[in-house]
Amino acid sequence: MERSCIRFSKISADDAIKKYRALGLLDTTYHIEQDENYVYIPLIRHIDGSITHDFKPREDAFTVIGKKPGRKGLKNTGASYIRLGNSIIFKSSISQKVAHEYASRLKVDNVYVETGKIQGIKREPSLKLIYGNGGETVVRESEVSYIMDLQKVMFSPGNINTRSKMKFIDFTGMIILDMFCGIGYFSLQILKNSRPARMVMCDINPDSIHYLKKNLQVNRIKSKVDIYTGDSRAVLPAMQADYIIMGNFNSINFMVAALLRSRIGTQISMHYLTPTESMNSTQDVIIDIARKLGYVIECIENTKVKSVGPHYQHMNTIFNVTRIL
Repeated sequence: MERSCIRFSKISADDAIKKYRALGLLDTTYHIEQDENYVYIPLIRHIDGSITHDFKPREDAFTVIGKKPGRKGLKNTGASYIRLGNSIIFKSSISQKVAHEYASRLKVDNVYVETGKIQGIKREPSLKLIYGNGGETVVRESEVSYIMDLQKVMFSPGNINTRSKMKFIDFTGMIILDMFCGIGYFSLQILKNSRPARMVMCDINPDSIHYLKKNLQVNRIKSKVDIYTGDSRAVLPAMQADYIIMGNFNSINFMVAALLRSRIGTQISMHYLTPTESMNSTQDVIIDIARKLGYVIECIENTKVKSVGPHYQHMNTIFNVTRIL
């Protein structure tokens, strides 16, 4: 349906969405949509600079299912879920009957229910299959295909804009180190859109490394890559990287390993959780830690990725190494 909207590049879309939500102009009855270059944000009315776009209305599966005859007695209507490829994941328990109804309406092959949080240092999902045969699914973002088994490796759809931003950075000729590469969340975007001189990737989960290698093949990546399985503090070689990716909430505990592989001018992209009240000050704590380790770093970008529960924020802060003491 044609609606008024504001169009932004993917790199600035997060801030724009927050702005128009805060102003009460975001039309939440329609999906925010994107193409290869832009994000389209639906508005409740026309404003200066707005354009029109054909949006898909938000529609819970049970909005339609509930109208069908013979569907009485179903529970959990309107349950919260996310869709990844040919699968959907529910945040709370539902019955197999309800799962079948959703699968039929949404035309998916598998239905999972979260049974807990991401587990352990391998970051393994806690998912129970309640409909379908399970196995691999494919998620496609910004011309990159991510193949995975949702019960073996994690994938956060809420990080889409952070992943997509990587395609807009020119890494040509650079040495990149991804200390928690997973299935290639960030690295694949770099390798697909730039030509780094070298890419070093590491993850402690063997299943993640299996799917990383599979994703490198399916995305036809030709650049030189070095892959390590294990704790990045122990298995990574001595090196000096131009850009270091630390996509793990415990990244602060790996600062020594990152700094030892940096040099003056290295940029370090750290992801971490912090209390909401500290979201604009945790970077100063990190700077102090680095200085005690003999490195002077400065914050060049501090971005909120998403809220994690009512009191914590997922932050992505980029630091630049300016001096080694």
